[in-house]
Parts: sequence; structure tokens; C-alpha cells
Amino acid sequence: MKTQHSIISLKLQMKMMLSLPRYLQTKKSKLERTYGEEKTQIIMQIARESYPDILARIPDFHTPMYDSLIRLASKMAALKKGMNASGISTEEFVRFSIEDTRSKAQKTPAVLRRAGGRLYLSKPVLSYLKGVASSATAHGWPTKLISGKKGDEFAMSLETRNCQMLAFWESVGEGDIAPYCSFFDFTVAEQMQLGIKQLSTIESGVCKYCFYKRGKVEWPEPIQKVMNQTIHN
Repeated sequence: MKTQHSIISLKLQMKMMLSLPRYLQTKKSKLERTYGEEKTQIIMQIARESYPDILARIPDFHTPMYDSLIRLASKMAALKKGMNASGISTEEFVRFSIEDTRSKAQKTPAVLRRAGGRLYLSKPVLSYLKGVASSATAHGWPTKLISGKKGDEFAMSLETRNCQMLAFWESVGEGDIAPYCSFFDFTVAEQMQLGIKQLSTIESGVCKYCFYKRGKVEWPEPIQKVMNQTIHN
């Protein structure tokens, strides 16, 4: 069933348009080191040119946490368009994004990242996240969150249906991200030193993950293959 959403306001679209250069600037150095200055210029230009159309498609879920994720994804989509236009594959975009997040996370001491992970799975935050899930569900992104109980291996189980993140990527013409669309969740869990495992594939129509206070990041096979590849200039 297709869900109808309101689109973010024109005022917010203008604000986000102004914020795009700052986002791209944070990627520039790594792009130049990896792909060279010429390709980086193309990437930046196409990203800026494509962003107005992307902005006009950003849904508003009236749920701050989910809205923040979609708005970040909009900037990533612009970057992806620029990279694809300069001959860089979607798989390389995914790997670039994972490595970029990892390198930035290393600037924060591991003890603080670990503390952030413990806080994320604490009872007060899980209670807040249940409220987020209810709000997201009410606004068209069905989400179910289950807190682990005594005896459970997992600390939190998160299940979404009719994934609106993937729907957004598809709406801006970047649906080929589908096999890898969970890479951001796994990268963040890795930096917070949490375990995470995907229990269903995107093809099933259900995205389900389990988070663990201890354990490893079990990367989905498509993403693992991308991580084992070599980026080519």
C-alpha cells in the first residue's frame, strides 16, 4: 500500500539548500584524495544542481528523529548523484560513505563512543525510542520496537515495514541503493561498539534488526562484499 506524505515546507527546503555546501565541504578532502580534483569538481557541481529536485521530494513524518535521518539521506543522495555522474559506482559510494563515517568517528575517543552506545540501549532512551516508533507509525512509517527482557540475547529489536527510507531513495531515482540501504545503521552501531544483526532482507518488505550491548556487527552480505572491494579512481 502506497503511503501519502506531506513534503517539507519551502522555507525548510531553502534552509537545507543553504546547508548543502557545508555538507559537501566535509567530503571534499576525502573525495580529492580518493578520486582526484577533477572528478571531485564534477561531483560537487552535479550534487548542487540535483539538490533542488531532491528537496522537493523530502517527506515530512513530523517525527524529529526520522525526519533528521531522511534529511541527511537527501544530502547523501545528492552526493551519490554527483559520484555516479563522474563514473563512480553505487557500490563505491557505499564504501566511501562507510569509510568516511569511520574516519570521522575516530576523532571521538573510543570510551565516549562506547558510553554513547550504552546510553542508546539504556531504559530511558529505549522508552523514548518507543515513543518515536509510535509517532513514526502514526505518520506513515510503520515501526515496532521491542526492548529485550531478562534472558533475551538482544537489548533492542527494531522492525519497520513499508520502509520510507527506501521509498525516498527510489523517489529521487536512486533505488539501486536498496541492497545496501542499511549501511548507515550498521556503521553507527559499529562506532558505538554495539552488536547488530539484520534478521530480514529488504526484499521481504520488512526491515528487522537486533541490537546487542555486546557482540559483533554482522554486516549484511551485500555490504560486506562492497567493503571487501577496492575503490578505483
